[in-house]
Amino acid sequence: MSGAAPMWLMVPVFLMQASVTLGRWLLVNDTRADRLINRALTFSAVCVLSALVDTDLGADGWSSKVFLVCGALALASVYGLAELFDGADPALVRRRQWAYDVLAVSGAVSLLLGDGLAAPATWWRTALWVAIFQLPMAAAGVRTVRACLREMPRTRSRLERIAYSALLATAAYWCAAALFASATSVLDGVAYPTQWTVASCLVYLFVAILSAIPLARAFGARSGLDRTGRELRTLQPLWRDLTAAVPEVVLRPAAGRITEPDSRLYRMVVETRDALQHLRMYMPRDGSGEPGIAAYARRISQAVDAKAAGAAPSVEGAAREIPYAGQDLDAELGYLLELARAWPGVLSEPSRANRR
Repeated sequence: MSGAAPMWLMVPVFLMQASVTLGRWLLVNDTRADRLINRALTFSAVCVLSALVDTDLGADGWSSKVFLVCGALALASVYGLAELFDGADPALVRRRQWAYDVLAVSGAVSLLLGDGLAAPATWWRTALWVAIFQLPMAAAGVRTVRACLREMPRTRSRLERIAYSALLATAAYWCAAALFASATSVLDGVAYPTQWTVASCLVYLFVAILSAIPLARAFGARSGLDRTGRELRTLQPLWRDLTAAVPEVVLRPAAGRITEPDSRLYRMVVETRDALQHLRMYMPRDGSGEPGIAAYARRISQAVDAKAAGAAPSVEGAAREIPYAGQDLDAELGYLLELARAWPGVLSEPSRANRR
């Protein structure tokens, strides 16, 4: 068994986990599962802070009492999350979690009654400790392992397989650690832990890193640094010029401005496609023989200028098909992004002057 975790390891781990927890409450707090994860992280952070304030968790100080109650609540949240992950009815999450929290606090308070934590362990205190901490941890691990094994064959991306594999390894460790701790408690008569070990500290760090993955995605989406944000910035100049030339294609949201990045991107793709279909009637014949996306972008620019100059639409032009007609949304987006990259180089001077 690993020895006590040194302070130089505990402090950075605590600071990282506290930062991840705060960030998740601010950016990743939409679903029931997110809120359960955030609750568990918050209670566990308080536990680690208690251990930092007073490393003698076997004494009767306030730090040991806070550690005990918050540790029980953290495990209750972890079990509720594992139950939800394993297919429990999401509509009953709040009601079940209240029951788990009441049981956790009741058990922790029962351990604090009488002679306090510093009293010699008895069989009932040892059994209560195992029931409050080790059994929920083992049960949460079993349910998480079962859910991971069920979901892993359905995953499509490598990143999802890596995440499930990491969660599976963590849950397996929970089971093994809970069984080992239960056996040790029964054989040695120890009803509670007296120190943070290096192994538990490293597992705590690993869980914090896993919890930070959705936070990194949320931060990327909010800041526009993710893939969707980059695609929005690339498509913006083309969309702006084409919707200015054909304003009737702009979709008016029913309630306010569309702010969700994926929704904005979908809206821009649809509006750009509709504008290109309308501009076919003003597009000149392709007599240059120049192949590629740049030639098509130049003809679109000429169509924008022709429409702005008051040219009459061509019935023959309306019958032309756009190059990516019939493709799915991803292929259409890919083509429009190529077109958007070529667009700045083909704009005429009138078009540049008319930009908003």
